[in-house]
Amino acid sequence: MKILTQKNVQPPQFPKHMPSGLLAALEDDGEYSTLALSGCNLANSKASYLLFEQILFRRVTLGPSQHTKPRFVDCQLEASDLSGIDWEKARFRRVEFLGCRLMGAQLLDAEFEDVTFKDCNLESAVFSSAKFSAACFENCLLPDVSFESTDLCGVVFDNCDLAQADLRQARLNGTDFRSSRLGGIQVGAQELKGAIVDSTQAVQIASLIGLVVREIGEELNLKSKPA
Repeated sequence: MKILTQKNVQPPQFPKHMPSGLLAALEDDGEYSTLALSGCNLANSKASYLLFEQILFRRVTLGPSQHTKPRFVDCQLEASDLSGIDWEKARFRRVEFLGCRLMGAQLLDAEFEDVTFKDCNLESAVFSSAKFSAACFENCLLPDVSFESTDLCGVVFDNCDLAQADLRQARLNGTDFRSSRLGGIQVGAQELKGAIVDSTQAVQIASLIGLVVREIGEELNLKSKPA
């Protein structure tokens, strides 16, 4: 059954006309607003306290790069490469990632408010100690991702691959995993309190946390076997 993306996720807000522009470099305390960027290469940069507001990124290369406390407000990133970014304490508000690559991205202590990831590859990305508020992952690859100690309350994972994902000490109250693949996830019973899963996932998760699931008939058959 198809899961609807979270209705409370607000899209970016843009003016009717977005002027095209180019960026060749980023500087500390740089503020960039109301631009449509296409094909820019901003990799291998290092800056602090960047602000991107009402920016359209199309086929922009942003990784690898190392930024401290960058902020993205009302932005859309389409078919852009953020692989290998190391952005400490980044802040995202009303941001969409569409068809982007974030393989190996380091986004520790980040905050995501009204953020959508759609058709993205986030293999081995690290979101440790991040906080998500009104967020959705749709059709995303998330194998080996670390959500350790991350607040994922209310987040929707729609048709995502979370194989081997690390969810230890994560907050999962109201997190919706239905339709996603959870093979080999690292998680404990306490973290799963309040998480939303389907019946098949429930059996799978039970085995991960050490429960043995058997029907009554199966138990009787086992007991009737000769020693």
